[in-house]
Amino acid sequence: MTHYDPIARFYDADHADFDDDLPFYRELARRSGDPILEAMCGSGRLLVPLAQAGRRITGIDTSAEMLALAHERLASEGLLGRATLIEGDVRVPIAGGPYAIAMIALNSFMHLVNTAEQIAVLKNMHAALRPGGLLALDLFNPNPRLLAEYDNELVFDKAFTLADGTRVQKFVAQQIEAASQINHVTFIYDELSQEGFVKRHTAPFRMRWVYRYELEHLLARTGFQLESLYGNYDLDEYRSDSDILLAVARRVE
Repeated sequence: MTHYDPIARFYDADHADFDDDLPFYRELARRSGDPILEAMCGSGRLLVPLAQAGRRITGIDTSAEMLALAHERLASEGLLGRATLIEGDVRVPIAGGPYAIAMIALNSFMHLVNTAEQIAVLKNMHAALRPGGLLALDLFNPNPRLLAEYDNELVFDKAFTLADGTRVQKFVAQQIEAASQINHVTFIYDELSQEGFVKRHTAPFRMRWVYRYELEHLLARTGFQLESLYGNYDLDEYRSDSDILLAVARRVE
C-alpha cells in the first residue's frame, strides 16, 4: 500500500477539475504520436481525455486504489480498449513500449527523494522510449523565499464535495529541509458528516524539489537532450519567478 491508497478518493476529487495542463499534453501527443506512457498516472486525470482524443496510452502507478479509480473512469467512458493500466514502480524497468512520449505530470517526479531514484527513473523512461522519443516533466519551480515560509503550520487549502455528496475540507502542512531539498508535506482531509462528526484522513509524504540546471544535468546523464523549458502551460519562457518548471527532452542515445 502506498501513502496515496488511503486518500485516493479524496485526492481524485481534489484534482478532478484541474485541466490547465491538458492542452499541452494533447498538442505534444498530436505532434509525436502513439503510444504514450504516463508514469505515476494516479487516478487517470490525464489518461481519460487523452484516450478520448484517440490516443493509445499506458498508465503506471504504485497505488492500487488510484488505478482502480482510473479503471472505473475509463470503463465508464468506454475507453478500456485504448488504455492499459499497470500497477508498478517506475524505479524498476517499465513494461511495454517502445513509447513515442513518456510523461510525469503535476510534480509527481518530486516523489523521488534522492538522486539515485531520479536517475533510475529517468533511465527507465529512456529505455521505454523509442529513439527520438520525447519526455515531459512538469515540476514545481522552487522559490527560496516562499520555501523559507514553510514552518509546518496547518493551513486550510480548500473545501469540496465527493460524488456521493460527502463534504470534505482539506488542510496542508509543509516543512522544508533546505540542505536535502526535501519538503515534508502532510495532506489532511476531514470528512464532514451531516450529524456534525469529523473523520480525519492524514497522508504524510516527502517531495524533493530540483533546480533548473540540476534537472538539465540529470537529463544529460540519462541520455536525454533538453529541447524546451517553459514557465507555464502557455509555453512562456522559463524565468526565476515562473509558476512551474516544465521540461521537454528528447531521447538521443
